[in-house]
Amino acid sequence: MNENTDLLVWDKKFELGIPAIDTQHEHLVELCNKLYKSIIHQQKVGSEHWQIALSEALRETAGYIVIHFRDEEKLMKAAGFEKFAEHRARHQEFISKVTETITNFDKATFQTTFDFVKFLYDWILRHIAYEDKLYVKSIIEFYKKRNQQTN
Repeated sequence: MNENTDLLVWDKKFELGIPAIDTQHEHLVELCNKLYKSIIHQQKVGSEHWQIALSEALRETAGYIVIHFRDEEKLMKAAGFEKFAEHRARHQEFISKVTETITNFDKATFQTTFDFVKFLYDWILRHIAYEDKLYVKSIIEFYKKRNQQTN
């Protein structure tokens, strides 16, 4: 483990072709890497301050996720994505996990912190690379129709 190495590298295969969402997804990858690097650094220097790194990353992640999910869900709803309720449920599961981690913060250990980073890593890969791709067609069609109406 190297504190200068990213855990997850942004790749073009994650892109959905929806610039606003792609930018937000790329930022989520950056947040995951920031948390990972902070924890590795704190462990390397033997610092007891690793909980501060986790606390800051959790707050930043939680705040950003609320914004991202709101934007993504607004687009899906406007586009009439037929699996909106299922997708929204996945978002709620993620928010529950982050909330649980924040609630149990005083009991956090290095292991639970790494478990959370692994959860973020797995979720980002699965959610962005697979589940989010399911709504792309609906949103692109929505944009095309909207653009045709304005021309």
